[in-house]
Amino acid sequence: MARRTPQEAEQTRQALLMAALEVFSQRGAATATLKDVATHAGVTHGALYWHFKNRDALLEALFQRVSLPFDRHYLEQLQASRQQALNALEGYLLGLLREITGDAQAQQVYQLFYAGNDSCAGVAALAQQRQRALNQGVGHIHYFLKQARKQQLVGLKKSQLEPMAKSICCLLLGVVQSLLLAPELFSCREQGSLLVRSCLRGL
Repeated sequence: MARRTPQEAEQTRQALLMAALEVFSQRGAATATLKDVATHAGVTHGALYWHFKNRDALLEALFQRVSLPFDRHYLEQLQASRQQALNALEGYLLGLLREITGDAQAQQVYQLFYAGNDSCAGVAALAQQRQRALNQGVGHIHYFLKQARKQQLVGLKKSQLEPMAKSICCLLLGVVQSLLLAPELFSCREQGSLLVRSCLRGL
């Protein structure tokens, strides 16, 4: 049997990670087996163990490979925030909502790592990394609010910026959670803008 090239080995590793995301998000990381993941990726059970020693190692590698798109939408709105920070914050929040509600992989990431399913020890072990990722989103919102305060667009005190940033982030996550649990309740196209603008109007 011919030895695999490093490129082929990396392709197999990436295929296993994407298969794990799909299988674990659909069936649960505690329920689905590693054999299920290998089968979905089209490789042998042994090939999976060549790349990942166990379920926890696979989940940790997957968390490092995929993420919610906080950074990209922040960078997209960064320049605009220097002119009109509230509009930039609205664009940031709506961009995140549209992507998470409209992109299957983003929904799988949320379902697996952020939907509160810690029955799998490997997912529970990622609590600190998960919190750091969410804090990144809170930090982005805090920046936009700080800019809006400097531009005298909001009546928030300096001490209120961080609590408000956390509240807005919780609202965002709550909408995503509702979508996953009962998609008929929320349409990003129909209600996303209304929800976000109503939230920001109260600032």
